[in-house]
Amino acid sequence: MKVSEVSNGSAVKIHASISGHNIVLMTEAIFGVSAGLLVKPMEYFGKYMQFLEPSNVEIKNKRDGRVYRFMSTTITPVKTRYGYFHLIRSSSMLQPENSRRAQRFNIEKLGIMSVNGDNQNLKNCIVYDISMRGMAIILDNYTKLKTGDNLRVRFTYGPTLHSYEVSCVVVRFFDIDGKRAVGCSISNLNVDLIGLLDSKKKQQFSEAESGSETSLNPAISQKQQVEEVEEDIAKDESPESPKTITISSNPLDPGNLEHIERSSIRQSKKEEKMAQQAKEIANLLDLRDI
Repeated sequence: MKVSEVSNGSAVKIHASISGHNIVLMTEAIFGVSAGLLVKPMEYFGKYMQFLEPSNVEIKNKRDGRVYRFMSTTITPVKTRYGYFHLIRSSSMLQPENSRRAQRFNIEKLGIMSVNGDNQNLKNCIVYDISMRGMAIILDNYTKLKTGDNLRVRFTYGPTLHSYEVSCVVVRFFDIDGKRAVGCSISNLNVDLIGLLDSKKKQQFSEAESGSETSLNPAISQKQQVEEVEEDIAKDESPESPKTITISSNPLDPGNLEHIERSSIRQSKKEEKMAQQAKEIANLLDLRDI
Protein backbone atom coordinates (compact mmCIF):
# COMPACT_ATOMS: atom_id res chain seq x y z
CA MET A 1 0.00 0.00 0.00
CA LYS A 2 1.23 3.52 -0.81
CA VAL A 3 1.10 6.27 1.79
CA SER A 4 -1.39 8.11 -0.44
CA GLU A 5 -3.83 5.17 -0.04
CA VAL A 6 -4.27 5.60 3.73
CA SER A 7 -7.94 6.06 4.67
CA ASN A 8 -9.54 9.34 5.69
CA GLY A 9 -9.70 9.64 9.49
CA SER A 10 -6.79 7.28 10.19
CA ALA A 11 -4.75 8.07 13.31
CA VAL A 12 -1.17 9.20 12.61
CA LYS A 13 1.78 9.22 15.06
CA ILE A 14 5.09 10.89 14.22
CA HIS A 15 8.17 10.15 16.36
CA ALA A 16 10.53 13.14 16.34
CA SER A 17 13.18 14.91 18.39
CA ILE A 18 13.23 18.54 19.56
CA SER A 19 16.40 19.80 21.26
CA GLY A 20 17.40 16.24 22.05
CA HIS A 21 14.02 15.34 23.58
CA ASN A 22 12.01 12.58 21.93
CA ILE A 23 8.39 13.48 21.30
CA VAL A 24 5.35 11.83 19.71
CA LEU A 25 3.09 14.04 17.59
CA MET A 26 -0.51 13.03 16.91
CA THR A 27 -2.49 14.02 13.85
CA GLU A 28 -5.12 12.59 11.50
CA ALA A 29 -5.15 11.64 7.84
CA ILE A 30 -7.40 13.61 5.51
CA PHE A 31 -6.78 12.01 2.11
CA GLY A 32 -4.01 11.01 -0.24
CA VAL A 33 -2.69 13.08 -3.12
CA SER A 34 -0.14 12.23 -5.79
CA ALA A 35 2.69 13.69 -3.68
CA GLY A 36 1.79 11.85 -0.47
CA LEU A 37 -0.69 11.95 2.42
CA LEU A 38 -2.42 15.16 3.54
CA VAL A 39 -2.87 15.33 7.33
CA LYS A 40 -4.19 17.86 9.81
CA PRO A 41 -1.70 20.66 10.60
CA MET A 42 0.82 20.41 13.46
CA GLU A 43 2.12 23.45 15.31
CA TYR A 44 4.83 24.06 17.92
CA PHE A 45 4.43 27.28 19.89
CA GLY A 46 2.44 28.83 17.05
CA LYS A 47 4.80 27.71 14.28
CA TYR A 48 4.15 25.04 11.66
CA MET A 49 6.59 22.15 11.99
CA GLN A 50 8.58 20.74 9.11
CA PHE A 51 10.58 17.51 9.10
CA LEU A 52 13.28 17.65 6.43
CA GLU A 53 14.95 14.44 7.62
CA PRO A 54 13.45 10.90 7.59
CA SER A 55 11.05 10.34 10.50
CA ASN A 56 9.39 7.27 12.00
CA VAL A 57 5.66 7.34 11.27
CA GLU A 58 2.98 5.01 12.62
CA ILE A 59 -0.50 4.89 11.10
CA LYS A 60 -3.52 2.87 12.20
CA ASN A 61 -5.41 2.55 8.94
CA LYS A 62 -9.11 3.07 9.47
CA ARG A 63 -10.12 0.82 6.57
CA ASP A 64 -8.56 -2.43 7.81
CA GLY A 65 -7.68 -1.60 11.43
CA ARG A 66 -4.04 -2.57 10.89
CA VAL A 67 -0.98 -0.65 12.05
CA TYR A 68 1.61 0.46 9.47
CA ARG A 69 5.09 1.71 10.44
CA PHE A 70 7.38 3.33 7.89
CA MET A 71 9.96 6.06 7.32
CA SER A 72 8.80 9.32 5.81
CA THR A 73 11.02 11.21 3.38
CA THR A 74 9.82 14.65 4.50
CA ILE A 75 6.84 16.10 6.36
CA THR A 76 6.24 19.72 5.38
CA PRO A 77 3.44 22.30 5.69
CA VAL A 78 1.50 23.11 2.53
CA LYS A 79 -0.83 25.99 1.86
CA THR A 80 -4.20 25.26 0.27
CA ARG A 81 -7.35 27.27 -0.36
CA TYR A 82 -8.70 25.59 2.80
CA GLY A 83 -5.78 26.63 5.00
CA TYR A 84 -2.50 25.07 6.03
CA PHE A 85 -2.02 21.30 6.31
CA HIS A 86 0.93 18.93 6.41
CA LEU A 87 2.04 16.62 3.63
CA ILE A 88 3.74 13.31 4.47
CA ARG A 89 5.96 12.07 1.66
CA SER A 90 7.37 8.54 1.52
CA SER A 91 8.79 6.46 -1.32
CA SER A 92 8.48 3.14 0.53
CA MET A 93 5.56 0.73 0.31
CA LEU A 94 3.61 0.35 3.57
CA GLN A 95 3.44 -3.14 5.06
CA PRO A 96 1.12 -3.93 7.99
CA GLU A 97 2.54 -5.27 11.21
CA ASN A 98 2.20 -9.04 11.56
CA SER A 99 1.24 -9.19 7.89
CA ARG A 100 1.65 -12.96 7.98
CA ARG A 101 -0.96 -13.30 10.74
CA ALA A 102 -4.53 -13.93 9.68
CA GLN A 103 -7.02 -11.28 10.75
CA ARG A 104 -8.88 -12.28 13.92
CA PHE A 105 -12.54 -11.62 14.69
CA ASN A 106 -14.20 -11.56 18.11
CA ILE A 107 -16.85 -14.23 18.70
CA GLU A 108 -17.19 -14.68 22.51
CA LYS A 109 -19.88 -17.36 22.36
CA LEU A 110 -20.52 -20.40 24.56
CA GLY A 111 -19.73 -23.72 22.95
CA ILE A 112 -19.04 -27.37 23.63
CA MET A 113 -16.08 -29.47 22.52
CA SER A 114 -14.85 -33.02 22.41
CA VAL A 115 -11.22 -33.94 23.10
CA ASN A 116 -9.41 -36.52 20.98
CA GLY A 117 -12.66 -37.97 19.62
CA ASP A 118 -14.29 -38.59 23.05
CA ASN A 119 -17.87 -37.59 22.20
CA GLN A 120 -19.21 -39.07 25.46
CA ASN A 121 -17.39 -36.54 27.62
CA LEU A 122 -18.12 -33.10 26.15
CA LYS A 123 -16.53 -29.99 27.70
CA ASN A 124 -17.94 -26.48 28.05
CA CYS A 125 -15.90 -23.64 26.55
CA ILE A 126 -16.09 -20.11 25.18
CA VAL A 127 -15.01 -19.45 21.59
CA TYR A 128 -13.17 -16.17 22.14
CA ASP A 129 -11.99 -15.30 18.62
CA ILE A 130 -11.38 -16.97 15.28
CA SER A 131 -9.41 -16.49 12.07
CA MET A 132 -8.67 -18.32 8.84
CA ARG A 133 -5.83 -20.15 10.57
CA GLY A 134 -6.78 -20.57 14.19
CA MET A 135 -9.00 -19.81 17.15
CA ALA A 136 -8.72 -18.92 20.85
CA ILE A 137 -10.82 -20.91 23.33
CA ILE A 138 -11.44 -20.10 27.01
CA LEU A 139 -11.59 -23.27 29.14
CA ASP A 140 -13.59 -24.06 32.27
CA ASN A 141 -11.84 -24.95 35.52
CA TYR A 142 -12.23 -28.70 35.02
CA THR A 143 -10.88 -29.14 31.51
CA LYS A 144 -7.30 -30.40 31.21
CA LEU A 145 -5.59 -30.27 27.83
CA LYS A 146 -2.09 -30.69 26.46
CA THR A 147 -0.31 -29.52 23.32
CA GLY A 148 -1.31 -31.64 20.34
CA ASP A 149 -4.80 -32.54 21.59
CA ASN A 150 -7.41 -32.69 18.81
CA LEU A 151 -10.56 -30.69 19.51
CA ARG A 152 -13.93 -30.63 17.79
CA VAL A 153 -15.68 -27.39 18.76
CA ARG A 154 -19.35 -26.54 18.19
CA PHE A 155 -21.01 -23.16 18.76
CA THR A 156 -23.92 -21.07 17.46
CA TYR A 157 -23.60 -17.53 16.13
CA GLY A 158 -25.56 -14.83 14.33
CA PRO A 159 -29.21 -13.70 14.36
CA THR A 160 -30.34 -17.11 13.08
CA LEU A 161 -28.19 -18.97 15.67
CA HIS A 162 -26.49 -20.92 12.92
CA SER A 163 -24.48 -23.88 14.24
CA TYR A 164 -20.76 -24.05 13.39
CA GLU A 165 -18.36 -26.95 13.87
CA VAL A 166 -14.59 -26.58 13.78
CA SER A 167 -11.78 -29.15 14.10
CA CYS A 168 -8.54 -27.81 15.55
CA VAL A 169 -5.32 -28.76 17.36
CA VAL A 170 -4.01 -27.24 20.62
CA VAL A 171 -0.71 -25.38 20.03
CA ARG A 172 -0.28 -23.07 23.05
CA PHE A 173 -1.63 -22.02 26.45
CA PHE A 174 -2.21 -18.50 27.79
CA ASP A 175 -4.63 -16.39 29.89
CA ILE A 176 -7.47 -14.11 28.81
CA ASP A 177 -8.59 -11.74 31.57
CA GLY A 178 -7.30 -14.19 34.18
CA LYS A 179 -9.02 -17.21 32.62
CA ARG A 180 -7.21 -20.22 31.17
CA ALA A 181 -7.24 -20.32 27.39
CA VAL A 182 -5.72 -22.27 24.52
CA GLY A 183 -4.67 -21.22 21.05
CA CYS A 184 -5.51 -23.75 18.36
CA SER A 185 -4.65 -24.17 14.69
CA ILE A 186 -7.62 -25.01 12.49
CA SER A 187 -7.17 -28.26 10.61
CA ASN A 188 -10.29 -28.07 8.44
CA LEU A 189 -11.79 -24.88 6.98
CA ASN A 190 -15.35 -25.67 5.92
CA VAL A 191 -17.71 -23.57 3.84
CA ASP A 192 -19.73 -22.47 6.89
CA LEU A 193 -16.66 -21.09 8.63
CA ILE A 194 -15.47 -19.26 5.50
CA GLY A 195 -18.91 -17.64 5.23
CA LEU A 196 -18.78 -16.55 8.90
CA LEU A 197 -15.34 -14.97 8.51
CA ASP A 198 -16.39 -13.22 5.32
CA SER A 199 -19.48 -11.73 7.00
CA LYS A 200 -17.39 -10.55 9.99
CA LYS A 201 -14.91 -8.88 7.65
CA LYS A 202 -17.67 -7.07 5.75
CA GLN A 203 -19.22 -5.95 9.05
CA GLN A 204 -15.89 -4.54 10.24
CA PHE A 205 -15.35 -2.74 6.94
CA SER A 206 -18.83 -1.15 6.97
CA GLU A 207 -18.37 0.03 10.58
CA ALA A 208 -15.05 1.64 9.69
CA GLU A 209 -16.49 3.35 6.61
CA SER A 210 -19.49 4.69 8.55
CA GLY A 211 -17.26 6.57 11.01
CA SER A 212 -16.73 10.33 10.89
CA GLU A 213 -14.43 11.65 8.16
CA THR A 214 -12.80 15.02 7.59
CA SER A 215 -14.22 16.93 4.65
CA LEU A 216 -12.52 20.15 3.56
CA ASN A 217 -15.59 21.20 1.58
CA PRO A 218 -18.83 19.24 2.12
CA ALA A 219 -20.35 20.97 -0.91
CA ILE A 220 -18.14 18.99 -3.32
CA SER A 221 -16.97 15.38 -3.58
CA GLN A 222 -13.69 14.16 -2.10
CA LYS A 223 -12.38 13.62 -5.62
CA GLN A 224 -12.92 17.30 -6.39
CA GLN A 225 -11.29 18.28 -3.09
CA VAL A 226 -8.23 16.21 -4.00
CA GLU A 227 -8.01 17.91 -7.40
CA GLU A 228 -8.16 21.36 -5.77
CA VAL A 229 -5.47 20.49 -3.23
CA GLU A 230 -3.29 19.03 -6.02
CA GLU A 231 -3.49 22.39 -7.82
CA ASP A 232 -2.54 24.27 -4.63
CA ILE A 233 0.44 22.01 -3.91
CA ALA A 234 1.63 22.40 -7.51
CA LYS A 235 1.92 26.15 -6.89
CA ASP A 236 4.69 25.28 -4.43
CA GLU A 237 3.30 27.62 -1.79
CA SER A 238 4.48 27.22 1.79
CA PRO A 239 4.17 29.25 5.00
CA GLU A 240 6.54 32.20 5.37
CA SER A 241 9.84 31.53 7.15
CA PRO A 242 8.89 33.09 10.51
CA LYS A 243 5.86 30.77 10.72
CA THR A 244 7.81 27.51 10.40
CA ILE A 245 10.15 25.56 12.65
CA THR A 246 12.39 22.81 11.30
CA ILE A 247 12.50 19.67 13.42
CA SER A 248 15.82 17.84 13.26
CA SER A 249 17.21 14.75 14.93
CA ASN A 250 20.36 16.76 15.66
CA PRO A 251 19.94 18.60 19.01
CA LEU A 252 22.71 21.06 18.04
CA ASP A 253 20.89 22.12 14.88
CA PRO A 254 20.61 25.94 15.17
CA GLY A 255 17.01 25.65 14.04
CA ASN A 256 16.24 23.87 17.31
CA LEU A 257 18.07 26.32 19.54
CA GLU A 258 15.39 28.89 20.28
CA HIS A 259 17.76 31.17 22.26
CA ILE A 260 19.96 31.80 19.20
CA GLU A 261 18.51 34.33 16.79
CA ARG A 262 18.85 33.89 13.04
CA SER A 263 20.44 37.34 12.69
CA SER A 264 23.25 36.47 15.14
CA ILE A 265 23.99 33.26 13.23
CA ARG A 266 24.26 35.17 9.93
CA GLN A 267 26.50 37.78 11.57
CA SER A 268 28.79 35.09 12.96
CA LYS A 269 29.14 33.46 9.53
CA LYS A 270 29.88 36.87 7.96
CA GLU A 271 32.62 37.58 10.50
CA GLU A 272 34.20 34.16 9.89
CA LYS A 273 34.25 34.84 6.14
CA MET A 274 35.87 38.28 6.61
CA ALA A 275 38.52 36.78 8.90
CA GLN A 276 39.34 34.11 6.32
CA GLN A 277 39.68 36.74 3.58
CA ALA A 278 42.02 38.83 5.78
CA LYS A 279 44.16 35.77 6.43
CA GLU A 280 44.45 35.04 2.69
CA ILE A 281 45.49 38.67 1.98
CA ALA A 282 48.15 38.50 4.72
CA ASN A 283 49.57 35.34 3.16
CA LEU A 284 49.84 37.07 -0.23
CA LEU A 285 51.74 40.00 1.32
CA ASP A 286 54.18 37.59 2.96
CA LEU A 287 54.85 35.92 -0.39
CA ARG A 288 55.53 39.34 -2.02
CA ASP A 289 58.14 40.16 0.65
CA ILE A 290 59.95 36.91 -0.10
